[in-house]
Amino acid sequence: MYASLARFGYGLAKSLRPSKVKKLLAPALKKSTESKMAGTKLAGAEKTLIKGIKGTASTGYKGYRKLYGATLGTSGARKATSAGLGIYGIGSFLNEDDSEY
Repeated sequence: MYASLARFGYGLAKSLRPSKVKKLLAPALKKSTESKMAGTKLAGAEKTLIKGIKGTASTGYKGYRKLYGATLGTSGARKATSAGLGIYGIGSFLNEDDSEY
């Protein structure tokens, strides 16, 4: 049971790599930053909004990369994290609290 949970956690950690997350979010970012008001009075405000969206996305991605690198950036860290989560999951599943009964 522990081995299968560890494999699941390891697979999940690998699927959350920053490159995969960036590929997943790229279409949404592209769609949200397309200009739809070119040539109107609100074009300047739209440009400012698009610049803000791109800046926020860039900053958020940098923060995510840093967080991922610190917690799951190496193979050993992914294994240790998935093992820790597996142990916690098994412990909480098997731990009975008699006060509820």
